[in-house]
Amino acid sequence: MISTESLKKLATIGDTEAQFRMGYRLAFCRNKRKRNSALAVRFWKRAASSANTRAQFYLATCYDFEIGTRQDVRMAAKWYREAAKNGHSVAQYNLALCLRHGEGVRRDVRESVRWLQKSAADGNPDAQRDLGYCYHEGMGVTCKPSVAFSWYRLAALQADANARYNLGLCYLHGDGVRQNMKRAKFWLRKAVLQKHKQASKILKRLTHTHVTKLSFAFTEEKIRALKVGDAV
Repeated sequence: MISTESLKKLATIGDTEAQFRMGYRLAFCRNKRKRNSALAVRFWKRAASSANTRAQFYLATCYDFEIGTRQDVRMAAKWYREAAKNGHSVAQYNLALCLRHGEGVRRDVRESVRWLQKSAADGNPDAQRDLGYCYHEGMGVTCKPSVAFSWYRLAALQADANARYNLGLCYLHGDGVRQNMKRAKFWLRKAVLQKHKQASKILKRLTHTHVTKLSFAFTEEKIRALKVGDAV
């Protein structure tokens, strides 16, 4: 592994990858006393301005979650968009949420779905789950229960608890797929193992009585940089 001193020298002469990695080490150093988020932001700004995709995403999260700089939702949306255009799937997901709620940008639910589609196609389970919900509810896209089921299934296979819960409901109610109580219980149990409270309640009720149609789960939480875990 390259030393921090060597990285710093490369960053000083304009190496954008070194700038990104310096920022990462400063922000997430194992020794918390040596962390310096404000200096990390300075390195990421330089790298982001030179089109380093990971730096663009991390800089966006700093503006979004007030890490090392003042919160600025417009700047967060700007850098999420730059990283999203460069193919960063988590930035695409976070940008979709900005567009859905009008955070830092004009609200545009249809464009939000388009970015969810890009992120979901790249395998992001959060985007797959939310895209499934959009198709299920007709949110920014034509309501298509069978398509919703397909996206829920992909996210569920990646261990997303809400997707597993929603998939269980699809089987329970025959929503977008043929009704199958055995499969409904299978996916609800999977969600229960992940501490999904609503899934637990439904499973208990299934053993005693018929369950009326229930509301599907929806998650609206942006992904922080730390969860991405870029190795440096």
